[in-house]
Amino acid sequence: MSTRLGALDAAFLHIEDRSNRMQLAGILVFDGAAPTFSEFREAVETRLPSLPHFRQRLTGGLGGLLRPSWTPDAEFDLDYHLRRTAVPSPGGRTELLALVDELTSAPLDLQRPLWEMTLVEGLEDGHFGIALKVHHCMVDGLSIMQIFATLFSADPASDSPLALAAPPPRQAAPTAPRPPLTERLGRAAASVRVAPRTRFNTGPSGPTRATDFTTVPLEEIHRTRRAFGTTVNNLVLATVTGALRRYLERHDELVPELYAFVPVNRRTDAGPGFHGNQIGMTYPALPVGEADPVARVAKVVASVAECVRTGQADDTAALLSVSGLAPEPVAAALNRLIQFDGGLFNLTVTNVPGPPVPVYFLGRRLLRIIGSTPLTKRHALTIAVLSYAGELTFSVTTDPRRLPDGSDLVADLADELVLLTATAAALEPTTRSTR
Repeated sequence: MSTRLGALDAAFLHIEDRSNRMQLAGILVFDGAAPTFSEFREAVETRLPSLPHFRQRLTGGLGGLLRPSWTPDAEFDLDYHLRRTAVPSPGGRTELLALVDELTSAPLDLQRPLWEMTLVEGLEDGHFGIALKVHHCMVDGLSIMQIFATLFSADPASDSPLALAAPPPRQAAPTAPRPPLTERLGRAAASVRVAPRTRFNTGPSGPTRATDFTTVPLEEIHRTRRAFGTTVNNLVLATVTGALRRYLERHDELVPELYAFVPVNRRTDAGPGFHGNQIGMTYPALPVGEADPVARVAKVVASVAECVRTGQADDTAALLSVSGLAPEPVAAALNRLIQFDGGLFNLTVTNVPGPPVPVYFLGRRLLRIIGSTPLTKRHALTIAVLSYAGELTFSVTTDPRRLPDGSDLVADLADELVLLTATAAALEPTTRSTR
């Protein structure tokens, strides 16, 4: 049985080219000795029934009038999708990130099921890793976490898949009737601003990728966001804003504000097992020109609130759904020229919640998740934020030809968190929601 791609799923396929691979990747670092490859293979194979797209490939639509469909792959070969590698000695951060860069720079085969999983051996301190790469037309940030959950268990003595709770489902306001489609399309067009031209969004992008990361205790984030009276999401964006300000100042390229593409969850079903892309697009302004950290946080909060107030996520989804009604070549052109062009936003920032407690794979504890999100046509920077077991990890992915100093931005993120934590200590704490 075949299933047609949704409009947003197809959009991520449309903007794929040799320099811009629309691939999500995650590197999972585990404590303990690596399992044998046969143990690894068996563990994945037993979980395939929970992952239907892992045995399906795209058929039809590519270059035709209709969107492609997911169709069972009659020649599915699990051994093609499972890999094994070892990083060079000493297997530290440098060697691990070099492997991440290699994996994220290599394309997936569009003629096969769109995923690969690699057992990574030789990490320092006796650790090992699992690298998962999946095409964005198949998953978004939340659904890739559901894929991870099928591999995890909550108990080191059990191999039962983890029941990972999804974020609360999106609720529509029952007293607010939905505006006509034409009004929503008009609002979507009016809400989008032209992003300033910076080194972050002046293409073209090259095919190589570089990733680096920094980690902070989640309790520190909560303590800081409570002092500012805001949410984790808003504090993440404020941290990114301050870090970008530091980076641009160092290059003497400071502008009043940048625009971030921030996807938001639009699922109405919080149950497990969902897949595909069910996100809305928001473009909050990041006030990098604001020198005062308290005022900078307040402006970020106001910008995000304006995106919510105007229903930007719903309106951009409506715009995309209309493009999905067009013949496939027209929809592809619209997506390439409108949705993901460098003129709409400067960078992408995602924030995805992972398991709040330690989880295990074949009895080995998961220590850390390092994420990598794709770059679109003219962009050179994405920042993926992932929470897991009391830690928040900021993963920065760049086009190293255009941003060779991406690791400096990682240091800027760490420095900005220190500044916001110190600033928060002087503020009277309040209480708000955690996300």
